[in-house]
Amino acid sequence: MRDSTGPVRIGLQRAAALLLALLVLSPLAVAAGRKAPPKAFARAELPTGFVVGSGTPALALEVAVAEGQVVSWSPAAQGPGNLRATRSGDETQTMLTVSSDLPVAVKFDLYLSLDGEHFTYTSTCGLTPGISSFEMWQQPVLAFAMGNPRTVPSGRVACD
Repeated sequence: MRDSTGPVRIGLQRAAALLLALLVLSPLAVAAGRKAPPKAFARAELPTGFVVGSGTPALALEVAVAEGQVVSWSPAAQGPGNLRATRSGDETQTMLTVSSDLPVAVKFDLYLSLDGEHFTYTSTCGLTPGISSFEMWQQPVLAFAMGNPRTVPSGRVACD
């Protein structure tokens, strides 16, 4: 007896496999298409618009958002800014608390320096509106450079 559903079942299995592959590989392709930030800079080579400091007082950026996207940003000249990073910790470890008053989830680039002159990229987590992020290092950090804020999908807390 012949099974007449064989080709249909195989077609559905192939379609399901293709759909699953697209769901799994699409985020990887998007991530692969993003240009990774440079890993290190001398202080004089830091990109324009990055705020640099110890985190005490807070590092602050003023970020403008339109239609759900970052359209401009600069170091906050006066006042607290709407994207802030504040240092805490002691001589053996450093913690940076990052908070935002923005209506969208954001990600930013963060560089740290142990000597105040050479900055190395470090991973950060996406920042959801209304929730602070805590970054910690088991060493004393002398200075930070923060900039390049961009929107990310709400709830994306990937740390990279």
